[in-house]
Amino acid sequence: MKKVLFIMLAIFICLLAVGQNDTPKVSFDEVAISPPAFTGIENYVDFSNIDANYLQRYLSEKVQYPDNAERCGKEGTEVIKFNVSAHGIVSNIDIVNGVCPEIDDELVRVLKSTNGMWKPGIRDGIPVAMEQEVSIVFSLSGNAEETNKKFLKVATSCFTQGAECFFEKGKSKKAERLFTKGITYMPYDQSLLVMRGLCRYERGNVAGAREDWSRLLELGTLDLNAEYLAQTKNLEAYEALMALLEER
Repeated sequence: MKKVLFIMLAIFICLLAVGQNDTPKVSFDEVAISPPAFTGIENYVDFSNIDANYLQRYLSEKVQYPDNAERCGKEGTEVIKFNVSAHGIVSNIDIVNGVCPEIDDELVRVLKSTNGMWKPGIRDGIPVAMEQEVSIVFSLSGNAEETNKKFLKVATSCFTQGAECFFEKGKSKKAERLFTKGITYMPYDQSLLVMRGLCRYERGNVAGAREDWSRLLELGTLDLNAEYLAQTKNLEAYEALMALLEER
């Protein structure tokens, strides 16, 4: 039986108005901002009774676990960013963390079907385009508690094995694969993002490293694994990470 668990949904909202030529950039402290809200009904007018669970229910009904993904046993946490325009239209869908191409395509398909079902974000009383992010857990287990435990166990194992490959065996390519696997299950784990960025930098993928580290800054307060980070102080990648953090 196909099972899709929506354990984490809309847990990270980017209250960031995207570029509009006629809208000057101002500090969030100076204006009142409210994020886009999914109404679940096309051309909805009355926004007084919007239920925060509308999007969760809609995705639960519309998203189908792709047959190929289920046969291959693909599981993980999909993270997607997208813009909601001032007219409630979804655009610029970006896969931040993908489980597999089939699942990516399925979520893009369903998100596109929500056009016209959004109350736009409001900035200082005016509807504006805003970026929103949702994360959705895909699991072959029907039990949320079991899924959480499994995902944590897999991600922890990937981190431990990846750190061993990186620090003790000098196998940065294999370490990067392990960190990537861990991130597939727990994309908000800061230590995994830091370590994959270090691997990428050491392997010459500077852009990929900066992408991982910039993601850390998007997530807010840094809570890094000090024990493993201390072992990187003699690496060029460590200096690059510190420089990025200081520059932001």
